[in-house]
Amino acid sequence: MALTRLLIKDFRNIEAADLDPSPGFNFLVGPNGSGKTSVLEAVYTLGHGRAFRSLQAGRVIRHDQPEFVLHARVDDGGDRELSIGLSKSRQGDSKVRIDGTDGHKVSELAQMLPMQLITPEGFTLLNGGPKYRRAFIDWGCFHHDPGFFIAWSNLRRLLKQRNAALRQVSRYAQIRAWDQELIPLAERISEWRAAYSDAIAADISATCAQFLPEFALSFSFQRGWDKETEYGELLERNFERDRALTYTASGPHKADFRIRADGTPVEDLLSRGQLKLLMCALRLAQGEFLTRQSGRRCLYLLDDFASELDADRRRLLADRLKATQAQVFVSAISAEQVTDMMGEKGKMFRVEQGKIAVLSQD
Repeated sequence: MALTRLLIKDFRNIEAADLDPSPGFNFLVGPNGSGKTSVLEAVYTLGHGRAFRSLQAGRVIRHDQPEFVLHARVDDGGDRELSIGLSKSRQGDSKVRIDGTDGHKVSELAQMLPMQLITPEGFTLLNGGPKYRRAFIDWGCFHHDPGFFIAWSNLRRLLKQRNAALRQVSRYAQIRAWDQELIPLAERISEWRAAYSDAIAADISATCAQFLPEFALSFSFQRGWDKETEYGELLERNFERDRALTYTASGPHKADFRIRADGTPVEDLLSRGQLKLLMCALRLAQGEFLTRQSGRRCLYLLDDFASELDADRRRLLADRLKATQAQVFVSAISAEQVTDMMGEKGKMFRVEQGKIAVLSQD
């Protein structure tokens, strides 16, 4: 997948922009606050229905405007080009258009536009809570099996209903109906996650060995409850505890994907530069695994490319990104910061005060 045209209207500080991106590297350079990250965020929002710096639509809509509008032409890697669009109002109402027809879902855009995002805030994948690592695994499951998203959505709904019921019931029999629906979903989702974790492990290990050869890295998926215990048995046994807490304390919503270096949690051992390399390795491995499994390529979005990385590490990352043959959007304060990538085919855009101009192209 690659964007062949990108139109942005009233998004962050961008009043209007019309870009013809390169199918390879796209460099966005300019001072802090110029709108570089806003371009990356617009691309991300087009594929996710939400921005990565804010969950509230009103905060990404340009001042005094009722909505933002994003539109793109997408090369599907085959013999056709798709037209996609997304608009969102300050009230959070979304409209999704695909090939001229309305009424589509954001999840359809996400399926069409697999993306990997690398930002300075992305360290949460490694040193944040389990929800960030669950999201990493769930991204892979979502793109690997079309049934995963429906099951995942139903799981979230049932957990919300069960937690609400825990505040009102006094006996387990009163909540059994939710559990009879919840149990098979929880087990199926855990099976999907475990299978994906096993399948991608070799790719992650190989990429991490190239990026961080000085460490022996290990990875383990934890499903969110004791592996020797049936989930239904656990829910019934822990009913009184859950009722006291007013939420379900165990289950797939507590799953984690743990990473250790030389037997130690990576967040306790690695420097920030090493953590960024590991984060990049995970994102690259996941994107390359998707390509090998489905033939589809990710879009890679890199914000503040140079931060935390020395010249050798920047060159290593640039080489690996080149090898993916994917479309890449990179932001940096100056052209000098992306000299390691400048040999690649692509375009450079200058961004200032929300205005975007082409500086150079191959």
